[in-house]
Amino acid sequence: MRAVLFNRIGWCTMLLVMLATAADAQSTRKGGSTRRKKATQNTAQQDPNSVVNPATGNAVATPPPPGAAAPVAAAPVDTPRKSLRIDGVVERNLARERVPITYDYIREDDRFWEKRVWQIIDIREKINLPFQFNVEDEAGTNQLFINILLQAIKNKDVEAFSPIDDRFTTVMPYADIEKKLTGEERTVTSIDPVTNEEKQVTTRDDFDPTTIRQYKIKEVWVFDKEASQLKVRILGIAPLMTRLNDDGSYRASIPLFWVYYPDLRPVLAKYDVYNQNNDASTISWEDLFEMRFFGSYIVKEQNTYNREIKDYIKDGVMRLMEGQAIKDRIFNKEQDLWQY
Repeated sequence: MRAVLFNRIGWCTMLLVMLATAADAQSTRKGGSTRRKKATQNTAQQDPNSVVNPATGNAVATPPPPGAAAPVAAAPVDTPRKSLRIDGVVERNLARERVPITYDYIREDDRFWEKRVWQIIDIREKINLPFQFNVEDEAGTNQLFINILLQAIKNKDVEAFSPIDDRFTTVMPYADIEKKLTGEERTVTSIDPVTNEEKQVTTRDDFDPTTIRQYKIKEVWVFDKEASQLKVRILGIAPLMTRLNDDGSYRASIPLFWVYYPDLRPVLAKYDVYNQNNDASTISWEDLFEMRFFGSYIVKEQNTYNREIKDYIKDGVMRLMEGQAIKDRIFNKEQDLWQY
């Protein structure tokens, strides 16, 4: 009888221990859930512009009310990113404290003969392929030539001039250039994917640098009587944007802006040009223009009627032949001044 009583007491004690353990576990789970709810509530209370997504339980920022200032956006993804390791065999010098070589001084009395011409550089030609090198260097700077020009204007290293003329008479701010490249800002209606609320956002088109396929340069060929040498001085560079008709046919190529080349030389001296044959041997953009390592064709020479070749010659092949004839006359001018 006593053994049966002790056995029943033992079973009751074990049952009580199991019930107490289950109650503690249940209370712990309830407490943890309560703490998570409190943390979520505290997060929502800290940010008054956020709501809790019922699907994930995470706080989501709501769009600002109409008329309120928009929150500061994070840095864009396409910001320059410097390489954190040596991208090559040796570490390159990224300082690039190069300066252009000073031009030889030409006196007014020594300017024996002069010819002013306008040429087109088409980057689709094989010799002009370095103008299409769209790669970032170790410092994160894009090497595309149009991006170098735009970055120099944006940083106010050089001034851009309006294309209303090619005499550099009207300064053109960077905001006007950006408007021509990406169009006017427009307001569109956007629906928030979480709250399904409609909001007005301001957007504009992205600029595609591959649409710039030609550059127009203005230069002067002058014969220096003192040095007995024919010299060339580039005066300005203008990127050309192609305009199309409604049916997609070609209409015209108009200059976006003009940059005074002597002011641009110190900037171009700091950027390397891609060498298709040897990556270890590079030159600067300033060297490329001064050594004439580019292909171009003449579209205008200074004349009485101030007209381009296309204004009096309609056939495209004949225009190229006329431009080559102008080049030959300039070359022969120096040769004819010598006597043997």
